[in-house]
Amino acid sequence: MQTNDDAKFIKKRWKGGSIEPHPTDKALIVNYQLEATVFGEPNNPMIEEKKHCQKIIRLRSLNAKTDPAALAREVVDKCDLIHKSQLNDVEQIIFYLKNRKDNASNDIADNNTHSRRSAALHNSHTRSSARSHSSVAAMSSSTGSGISSANGGGGGGNGGGSGSNNLSAATSTPDVSINHIDEYVELLYEELGERIRGSAMILQMARNPDNLEELEKNEACLSALSRVLREDWRKSLDLSTNIIYIFFCFSTYTKFHPLIVQYKIGSLCMDVIDYELRRYETMRNELDVRKQPNGSTPQSAKASKEKLNRSTDDFLDIMNEEKPKEMEPPRRRIPELKQRPKSGNWSSFHGSMSSSLIKSQILNSSYHDALCAGASGAGGDISASAVAAMTPEFKAQSNESLDRNDPKVKKEEIDRLNKQLKIFAKKQEQLLRVAFYLLLNMAENVKLEEKMRRKHIVKMLVKALDRQNIDLLMLVSTFLKKLSIVGDNKDEMCALNIVAKLPRLFQSSHTDLVQVTLKLVFNLSFDGGLRRKMIAAGYLPILVMFINDEKHHGIAVKILYHMSLDDKVKAMFTQTECVQMATDAIILNLNVKVDLDLIALCINLSLNRRNAQIMVENQRLHSLMDRAFKYQDALLMKLLRNLSQHESLQLQFIDYVGDLARILSICDDESFIVECLGILGNLALTDLDYSQILQNFQLIPWIREILVPCARLDDLVLDTIVYLGTCACDELCALLFCRAKVVISLIELLKAKQEDDEIVLQIIFVFQQILRHESTREYMIKETESPAYLIDLMHDKNEEIRKVCDYCLDIIAISDTEWAKRIKLEKFRNHNSQWLCMVESQQDQDNEHDYVDNEDDENDLDTYLRSEYLDNCDLYNQEGDNDSQSNNSNNPASPAMSTYNSRPVSTYRRSQDLDELYNMTSSSKSQGSSDNNFIFKSNKSLDAEAGLHEEQQPQLLMA
Repeated sequence: MQTNDDAKFIKKRWKGGSIEPHPTDKALIVNYQLEATVFGEPNNPMIEEKKHCQKIIRLRSLNAKTDPAALAREVVDKCDLIHKSQLNDVEQIIFYLKNRKDNASNDIADNNTHSRRSAALHNSHTRSSARSHSSVAAMSSSTGSGISSANGGGGGGNGGGSGSNNLSAATSTPDVSINHIDEYVELLYEELGERIRGSAMILQMARNPDNLEELEKNEACLSALSRVLREDWRKSLDLSTNIIYIFFCFSTYTKFHPLIVQYKIGSLCMDVIDYELRRYETMRNELDVRKQPNGSTPQSAKASKEKLNRSTDDFLDIMNEEKPKEMEPPRRRIPELKQRPKSGNWSSFHGSMSSSLIKSQILNSSYHDALCAGASGAGGDISASAVAAMTPEFKAQSNESLDRNDPKVKKEEIDRLNKQLKIFAKKQEQLLRVAFYLLLNMAENVKLEEKMRRKHIVKMLVKALDRQNIDLLMLVSTFLKKLSIVGDNKDEMCALNIVAKLPRLFQSSHTDLVQVTLKLVFNLSFDGGLRRKMIAAGYLPILVMFINDEKHHGIAVKILYHMSLDDKVKAMFTQTECVQMATDAIILNLNVKVDLDLIALCINLSLNRRNAQIMVENQRLHSLMDRAFKYQDALLMKLLRNLSQHESLQLQFIDYVGDLARILSICDDESFIVECLGILGNLALTDLDYSQILQNFQLIPWIREILVPCARLDDLVLDTIVYLGTCACDELCALLFCRAKVVISLIELLKAKQEDDEIVLQIIFVFQQILRHESTREYMIKETESPAYLIDLMHDKNEEIRKVCDYCLDIIAISDTEWAKRIKLEKFRNHNSQWLCMVESQQDQDNEHDYVDNEDDENDLDTYLRSEYLDNCDLYNQEGDNDSQSNNSNNPASPAMSTYNSRPVSTYRRSQDLDELYNMTSSSKSQGSSDNNFIFKSNKSLDAEAGLHEEQQPQLLMA
């Protein structure tokens, strides 16, 4: 026995039947039979069912002047249930309805009322539910609140737009049921009004999460919805809103996302959004043109008139795009106006009148009044009654009473157009919001988000920031916040000048909108260029105001921290109350730990001198010190360290030197000790007795323990060395370091940390400070290896290291003649290293060439000379054997005396001028020269002064 689980295929077909006139309305009743067969396998029917149905075709355009034959052909062409052979029957019924006395005198507006009444008499279940839901879209636009999913737990965590559910008023109708889905789908094949009603009923089912899985299986329903959206989205905002809302309900659950991709709803949504935004922008521009006073533009009168007429026609076309084209009755059946031109071009007709702008505005006003009036009855559709309501007498009366040059009348017209635009924008924003929300849910997929970016989703969102709807703005800001974490999106936002659009949102009374906007600004503030634009746009005072707001405090402080990274902006904080507020917030905090973002902001601001002065005013320095020592807060101590860098504030730290020195050997938190050492290292004060501090708190053993290589953190070691450099300015401290073998520890640390430029620089700075004192200079030169290491570092890649080394070597050269010669030789070799290499290589080539040319067949020498011969022979013997023998012992070119084995011996003697120059420089230094930047002249300059040749003999420069 086959069960329902075996059903795999379903086949539907219909058979046409009789056609009858509607008893009360101008409509046709088409009877037909629907047959449905369920198959388990092909050619194996399981269930067969037949049902007699009726379809009502309302003839809204039927009037006394209608051609029954033409209208019958139109009905047969559009309705598939009527066969062409029944054309004559249809024509007779239409003729009967046209001449029926009970409805002959009724106008088009009464027809709409009778149509609804007749619909209620027939198929009461379906039609009653349709009427109850026909106003769903109108309700959503009229209530003005946001759209939120009633699915409970959807949205994929994207947030944004979580307003109240404004469509809940329509959900109370119990007649909508998933069992009647086929009847609702059939309405999608009817006229535009029926499509809106059908989509509204399907929407009510989709808003119930329990129905989504059933709707997912109904391929016919989803296909019909996607087709109607693709074909008719330009015809009605309500229809587009309903259908997109249906798919939005699916988008709240990730499992249904492939369904939305399958029907390409995301691409359709972006097309709808782009079109609606451009349409609204055009309408706004045209309205602005009307607001301009006459003669305000430098155009001629004729050009101004043409532009005005053209803008009037464009504005009329845009406003009338909402009117469905297929609902317009054929023009041959519309009562002809006497003034109407034969071409039927209303734009040219209006342009020919003296008050064309006034007439166009009247036409637009009548259309929008009908739009608002019909929103509750027909889902926002505009019937033919709206057009017929503008009688020729009304237009003629308006033409006579209104004058285009009357300022009062013009103001009233502009106010009327503004009101119409607001009504239209209100409905449009509902559509934009549900479409953006669907795209936001789909953007969970990174690939789909990239596709949206390529279709300019960022541009659409930025353009939507100009709207007034709070829920729409909150959703758009949330979407932009999500997209802003991608660099390409952030750059595009910068190009679209998003920074200029956001300050308006800060002034909103809606706290959630302000919070989302601040998060968007925070993401953008990571970019330096955008931060500069924010400062230029006046963000700084606005953000400072949010510091005292408990809800926005955290995110506002983070943005201010990013802005404080720029040195120029730090000075701008002095013009606000941010420094005082942030410092007081730290002092008055009752928690053990201070807010990290707040303390980081203060640390950055403290680098500015004026900000630092504000922070220590009114006894704030004492309060900060007490809190730092009480909780041993390293970040707070870092703030105090930055404050101690300013010379104008250093005297205020003298009272805390003892506490800072005492805590070094007590505290176990190395990060806190680092900051304390940093403060002590910054206090280079002449009135401070550093030796007394070192001895009273027994810091010398602690320092030597810190200086052991790889024993402590590098930051702690570095700040300890900096503190030693500050203390070494005092001669007593320098002597203490020498006696306690602190210098020896520094040399050992220098050997181990040769790759760390900062540690090396600070160590040789300590050497410099010790070498400045005569009492410790001799110890440094003769008892330690510091001069040798300074010579090695003389040619370091780091420029600062080279400067300090040169200064130290100058002091050593003045104090010790032996070291002076070695230093001079090293400088000569370094300065002429390229020249020496070139001479040596050229000499080798010349030697080989000479021996090859002088080779003789009778000579028994080998082809290549032996090394012993080259070592013992004198290639440049010009003064005889005696002279060569006397010079051989002092020849630096010999293997025993020179590192350059192949370099030739110079034939020039050392000039006495070189010694005289050196003696002069030494004597001038010993006479009290205190220039710290003095450096020996290079050997190149000395050679030039002494008139030496290029082959200067290096052996005379050696010790």
